[in-house]
Amino acid sequence: MARKDALLRLRSRLIARRDALRKKLSLDKTGDGRGSGDLGDVACEGARNELNSQLATIETRELRFVERALQMLLDGTYGTCEQCGGSIPVSRLQALPYTVLCVKCQSDLEAIGDDEQAEIDWDMACDYEVRFSDQDVLPDDFHRGV
Repeated sequence: MARKDALLRLRSRLIARRDALRKKLSLDKTGDGRGSGDLGDVACEGARNELNSQLATIETRELRFVERALQMLLDGTYGTCEQCGGSIPVSRLQALPYTVLCVKCQSDLEAIGDDEQAEIDWDMACDYEVRFSDQDVLPDDFHRGV
């Protein structure tokens, strides 16, 4: 019964998080209505808009994960690892309520990701760098205003 009670509490957390994300994302879509000032204000506004756009992307992805977890609760598959079919520990679900992988499968997935990074052909990158001659720009050129 303890697992069932924990899952019910997690359902409440997921619903609260879903509602908070939906509210935040709907507020982000409405502009603040301010006009633009000088060039510095426009630059700051552009940087702020870019940051808000990136945050909205992250929050939208989290909202998808939360909604997926809630659907899994309805389907009766919540707390089951999608990779191995084993039970995801409640402590992991409490830390990351929308996770779909157990610790071992997540670790295996991350290890595979690290191996892909190791497959980068650094020799090719060095060959690209060597194609540029040291003669292209000399230190004296900086003083002459290249």
